[in-house]
Amino acid sequence: MKKIFLLTCLVVSAATYSQELDEAYLQSLPESVREDVLSKIEAQEDLDKPVYRRASTFIDKDKDIDNILFGSDFFDVMQTSFMPINEPNLDSSYVLDFGDVLEIQLIGQKDQIDNYSINRDGSINLPDIGRLNLSGLSLNDASNLIKAKVSSAYIGTEAYISLKNIRDINVLVVGNAYNPGIYTLNGNSNMLHALSMAGGINDIGSYRNINLIRSGKVIDTLDIYEVLVFGKYNFSNGLRSGDSIVVGPREKIVSIESGVMRPAAYEIKSNETFDDLLKYSNGFGKDINLNQLLVKRVSGGKSDVIYLTLDEIRSFEFFNNDSIFIQEYKIDTVSILGSVNNPGIYKLTRGTTLSEAIKKSGGYDSSAYQFGGYLENQKTLEINKISKDRLYDVFLTNLIINSGATSSMQDSGVMEILLQLKNSKSSGRVIAEFDLDIIASDSSKDTILEDGDRIFIPQLTQQVYIQGEVSNSGAIRYASGQNIDYYINKSGGVLLTADLDNIFIIHPNGETENFINKSRLSFILEDNNKELIYPGSIIYIPQKTNFANSLQTASIWAPIISSIALSLTSLSVLNNSKWII
Repeated sequence: MKKIFLLTCLVVSAATYSQELDEAYLQSLPESVREDVLSKIEAQEDLDKPVYRRASTFIDKDKDIDNILFGSDFFDVMQTSFMPINEPNLDSSYVLDFGDVLEIQLIGQKDQIDNYSINRDGSINLPDIGRLNLSGLSLNDASNLIKAKVSSAYIGTEAYISLKNIRDINVLVVGNAYNPGIYTLNGNSNMLHALSMAGGINDIGSYRNINLIRSGKVIDTLDIYEVLVFGKYNFSNGLRSGDSIVVGPREKIVSIESGVMRPAAYEIKSNETFDDLLKYSNGFGKDINLNQLLVKRVSGGKSDVIYLTLDEIRSFEFFNNDSIFIQEYKIDTVSILGSVNNPGIYKLTRGTTLSEAIKKSGGYDSSAYQFGGYLENQKTLEINKISKDRLYDVFLTNLIINSGATSSMQDSGVMEILLQLKNSKSSGRVIAEFDLDIIASDSSKDTILEDGDRIFIPQLTQQVYIQGEVSNSGAIRYASGQNIDYYINKSGGVLLTADLDNIFIIHPNGETENFINKSRLSFILEDNNKELIYPGSIIYIPQKTNFANSLQTASIWAPIISSIALSLTSLSVLNNSKWII
């Protein structure tokens, strides 16, 4: 079982920020810290400003994240992202109506250029030609009509027609739309534009049955799955004022939990089968077991599991809320670097243990230091990074609140520690057993790997590393049986700024001990036989601080010393590996 090291965040309550910071205080801060302090104040000021809803707004809808209906995120974008701009270069099939403005240019016997707005009766009135009824004609047909009339009225004159402005239309969106109502769009809009303006479909609406009604008749039916999966949609079928878009009720919902390229819940029509579901879900996955097909069903207050063959499921009649499970073999990618016989990246079946992975890499080579093995887990890395960022943010808040206490804060070395914390690299290390003999005798000490894990096996070392408030940080040759005083003396002794009541020792296996308020002479042995210093151990002597208690001290130094341990392990691995971390 993994022992995940979680950083303990320093909890500081800050109700208000200082409205004005002393300029001299700001200038006394290190440049990078000063920038962070100013950014934090600016961010807080932005939060305090009133927020006004724009015409285009992201729609935040409550959803069941474990059962997301396919297509439900199609309208979760800016509401006006599908709206066309008001421009003249439209398709020639655009149908003219009241409110459209045509630009007609005559060249030849008569030269002129004028704009003509289509009247309520659907006509325009051309000088020397008279009234022309254009409403209901496509832009192409209207152009041909105007050119013919001009050609007969003015010999040797050519007419050029373009659409100057597009009319506005009012469309009713009703039924199971997210925000039903009357919407004003431009004349080049279609059903998708109107549905986008209405926020899409609500949680009981259909994505498969959306009707366009004009003069009491259904003239078009939109199936959003046809758009999303196959790209089939007739964008030239534009809307007109007075049209109604009716979103029907949702049909059967069937989920595919696994074994396909796009697991999700799907709305299916009464005549659709498993093959249709397979098309919508983008086909079978890469590594599946088609002999393991089952349908989970809850009906009449009872749950049931139905086992089917591939042939049976193709003709199976699904009920609403059925769920299909197809067994798939999960593959994890794990990198094994350093002192193994075959370092590299491995594809492993889900559930592979650390010892099995080491064996697949050819086992340890002669230089491997098993006790210093390093397992990095992505989830742990993310958690520790968040914890470090929060801890840094707490310190920034303290700087802002206590801006008047400049000298005391600087005397305590807070600035130097804050810079170390800011620049430290987060570690995702998991304490694990790497000795294959120990694991063989007790399998409970083996660790199950996860996708994205990285294993570093350092070289056997004869060095002990000492860092922090000493005269000469670096590596000192390991001497069996020697205590911490020995390594401190070898490093030239501690500085006046050293905190000898809080000395950290990071063992090669990642375990960290914080010796608080103990005599340094007690560090030599534990239980009279266990050495506290091993080859590869890191001794870290922190800087004196005025932190209130040991919890605060451990919280601030934990990410810093973890970063140092990661850096030293990485150097050891790089020295004996062609792979770059």
